Amino acid sequence: MLHFLIHRPIAVLLSFLAALALGLLAGRTLPVSLLPDIPIPRISVQIQYEESAARELEQTIVQPLRARLMQVGGLEDLRSTTRDGAATIELFFKFGVDTDLAFLEVNEQLDRTLGQLPRDLTRPQVIKANVSDIPVFNVLVLPRQPLTTAEERLQLAEFTRNTIKRRIEQLATVAFVDLSGFAEPEIRVYPRYEKLRALGIPTDRIAQLIQVNNLNLGSILLQDGYFQYNLRFRSGLRTVADIEDLYFQHEGRTLQLRDIAEVTLGALDPRGVFLHNGREGIALTVRKQADARLFDLEKEFRTLQDALAEEYTDLDFVRTNDQTTLLRVSIDNLLSSLLYGAAFAFIILLLFFREWRSPILIALAVPAALVLALLGFYFLELSVNTISLAGLILGVGLMIDNSIIVMENIRQQRRMGYPLAEACVRGGNEVIRPLISSALTTCSVFLPLIFLSGLAGALFYDQAVSIALTLTTSLVVAFLFLPVVYRLLLQKKPAPQEAESKGYGGYIRSVDLAFRGRWLVLALFLGTVIGGYFLARDLPTQRFPQLSREALAVDINWGTPIDLTENRRRCLTLLNALDTLPQASDVYVGEEQFLLESTRQALNEARLVLYAREGVALAQIEARLQQFLAEAYPKAVARITPLANVFDQIFGASDAPLVAQIQMDESRQWSRQALLDLFQPWFGQRGLPLELPPDQVQYELVIDTETALRYGLTYEQIYQRLLALFNRAEIDVLRRSDRFVPILFGEEPANLRALLQQARLRNEEGREYPLPTFVELRKGTSWCSITADRRGEHIALDLPAYRPEYLDGMRSLLAPIPGLTPHFTGQYYANRELQGELLFILLISIGLLYLILAAQFESLRLPLVVILTVPVGLAGSVAALHLGGQSLNLVSMVGMIVMGGIVVNDAILKVDMMRRFARDLPLVEAAHRAGIRRLRPILMTTFTTILAVLPILFSEGLGAELQRPLAWAIIGGLSAGTVASVYLIPLLFQIFAKRK
Repeated sequence: MLHFLIHRPIAVLLSFLAALALGLLAGRTLPVSLLPDIPIPRISVQIQYEESAARELEQTIVQPLRARLMQVGGLEDLRSTTRDGAATIELFFKFGVDTDLAFLEVNEQLDRTLGQLPRDLTRPQVIKANVSDIPVFNVLVLPRQPLTTAEERLQLAEFTRNTIKRRIEQLATVAFVDLSGFAEPEIRVYPRYEKLRALGIPTDRIAQLIQVNNLNLGSILLQDGYFQYNLRFRSGLRTVADIEDLYFQHEGRTLQLRDIAEVTLGALDPRGVFLHNGREGIALTVRKQADARLFDLEKEFRTLQDALAEEYTDLDFVRTNDQTTLLRVSIDNLLSSLLYGAAFAFIILLLFFREWRSPILIALAVPAALVLALLGFYFLELSVNTISLAGLILGVGLMIDNSIIVMENIRQQRRMGYPLAEACVRGGNEVIRPLISSALTTCSVFLPLIFLSGLAGALFYDQAVSIALTLTTSLVVAFLFLPVVYRLLLQKKPAPQEAESKGYGGYIRSVDLAFRGRWLVLALFLGTVIGGYFLARDLPTQRFPQLSREALAVDINWGTPIDLTENRRRCLTLLNALDTLPQASDVYVGEEQFLLESTRQALNEARLVLYAREGVALAQIEARLQQFLAEAYPKAVARITPLANVFDQIFGASDAPLVAQIQMDESRQWSRQALLDLFQPWFGQRGLPLELPPDQVQYELVIDTETALRYGLTYEQIYQRLLALFNRAEIDVLRRSDRFVPILFGEEPANLRALLQQARLRNEEGREYPLPTFVELRKGTSWCSITADRRGEHIALDLPAYRPEYLDGMRSLLAPIPGLTPHFTGQYYANRELQGELLFILLISIGLLYLILAAQFESLRLPLVVILTVPVGLAGSVAALHLGGQSLNLVSMVGMIVMGGIVVNDAILKVDMMRRFARDLPLVEAAHRAGIRRLRPILMTTFTTILAVLPILFSEGLGAELQRPLAWAIIGGLSAGTVASVYLIPLLFQIFAKRK
């Protein structure tokens, strides 16, 4: 093929230009995201039952739902968290399960269980997670003047929901906007009890009057000759005035509702407030369309944000937690690293080639192959994200390798005296088979990564495919494009005349020295591999590398049943105590109102996001915060973690190294104090901190049904009176456009015991009795939250490290105590599972590598020459990871695989060359001739690849931090692997070839 194409330069160039034009066009239409759009095998069920305590909610609703949902197919784990008034059940599925079908099955099981649950329970909400569901950024709507009244809060909520939210969702790239911190309207009806008693009107007459007049009568079809009309009855209540103007008859008198009750429009008692730097406002989260380009969304919203700022000057619109900034910084840093690496590589090529044409051609081949790879992205429906982009950048090193090998081989053919056209054909054809074999071996050691279990494998699918695409396109460019263009540029340039072996005397003498001390050299390489093994055992194992964080997330449970006002005051006091350490803060006080939030806070909890000021360490903020809580609020329990990045949101927050899950028999209720007395001595003897979930004061109202019946009262009458007393008795709902406003009985706020003492009940005979006659108020304690999994309820105790004595000690402690059973989980077990998977994948990769090489060499022994160089490179990678303070994780593993692919490529080409020379020459002479032919390409590919990734070590941002372990692995592995390619391969070839 190349012999035919070399004489068709115009056809080749025009074909490549057309392909490049298609690639550029495809690149403009590719979706741009922070991460690949992969389904997350997790579904959450959110339960809202505001009038129930945690224990009641757990027993009456969560337990039956948990038992039913455990029947869902493909379920791997199930966890639930129950708080007062709300609960969340999270279902974790095996990766590969169709989450759409699982979503339908979860809803089906939920519908089957609803008949067993309380009738007044709102249907639980089922949420299916996806990477595209992670918010792109938050938008904060902040009034410039503080909100002081309920009316102002309602106006802001209505404006944000009806104007800001809708205008953002009108953007073509936006899928959904969620919001929290807004006020909800309500209508309060305050009975005038003195008038009701004087007129002899029972209180429940008010509720009956409103319900009877709030009917929706619909419409009828009216025939008028040839015409038909829909005749609508004006019915129902629309405004507060409609309610006040209601007429009714009593003992021959016509009265209005306003005569016996006061009706007001206000805001529901807030259960959550959002604060930014202490200013109250509303937080919105923006999610993009799955196929949208992230930067297009950022550009469209920036235009809208400027327009909103001009139109509404009394509001500030602030954007926080911006993924577009994160992606832009990551891409800019990675591209700058690529540019620096390309510049360094170009300088290396100039030094080796000592002329400018060949380096220019190689420099042009790389972007051409990248553009063609984007065309592959389009057909395979991949997006441009940090993972696939990293794969492209990794593939650049392999692109340069292929171009260098072809170009150097053509130059060597010219030095051997062949005409230019024939040198181009022979130079390409001679290396195309080993290059294809090298590409296959690289894929064979890389593609098995996608078989990693769970999301990790799916996440790196984009990287594996992008590297495979760059390998394919670089081979096409190097084999079909470079020889043709090289012939055009050098038609009038004479062939180089220097001898092939000129300047290689030192190399030949060093190889001869290695041959003479072969067993010592082999022992050194074996010692290197053994040392790398022991170093690898000392490396910490993680799923992902440690990434820098710019903020702290603080989840606080104050340990006492405080209301929202007190919760807000404490949060502001805490922010004042931190002084100027945080640059900015976002505080979610009480419950969050986001529809797509997978977890719910209680009313006495708060979540703070503290952004560190420049030059202030997060540890400094954490120390000040813990000191303040210990001194001011010792009962508060705070969970302080670095702000979750996108990987944490996908894979979940990291567990402790070892977690002891203490399963509790549900037949016995363990108090927090009892568990403290049990575990505190064991933890104290070992100097370990003990953290138990907080408890809270719980009031219980007991209705004396027998006494009530004697006085002519029913349980329902007493219950409804209590609801009205605590402003929880709902009469009906008022329909206002797309909103439903609850109509509630209202009472003047007072102390709990005072309300009970003052309240009275009237029976059917008109006699009134004090409410405490029938109600007893009891005080106790209960858990703030109840956690459970498939086994049942448990508490989780974090341990700082995995030690067998911890497991044995915990089992011995609980063995004599019935009802408490320990189960152990944690990061240790996840890492051990990951290590087993990586080892299995490594064995598969080596097996595939051996099969491909055996097919190429038609030998069962020669593949071992190539494979035995890989452990040397791995030892170099492990040493570099130690030097750089990195861990053994998925990213560093990718670096080792890429390094192994490059080392294997060099080894394949060298062994193939030695096989050819060994047909006519002695083995030592064949090794020298092949070494001379391959030394320059090996050194050039090593230097260019190392310099291409070297700038990553000095870059910042998520993309650079994510790829830093990879860069260390490549640099260390290639350094050791190059030495192995130069000296170890000739020795191994001589050993195995002699045996053949």
